[in-house]
Amino acid sequence: MIITKDRLQNIVDKMPEEADVEEVFDKILIAAKIEIALAQINNGEYMTSEQLDEEIEKWD
Repeated sequence: MIITKDRLQNIVDKMPEEADVEEVFDKILIAAKIEIALAQINNGEYMTSEQLDEEIEKWD
């Protein structure tokens, strides 16, 4: 999982002067996961809701 230094700086800049370490890690992890999801969407690596419905029907 990769996140840019600029994105990290943006997250830190929005944090209060004192922040819980776990909260900082959570925000970084969420931002990284969002970046991954957006990259997957841009690469066409996603399913439509109709495709998902078809896959779920196969489970029965």
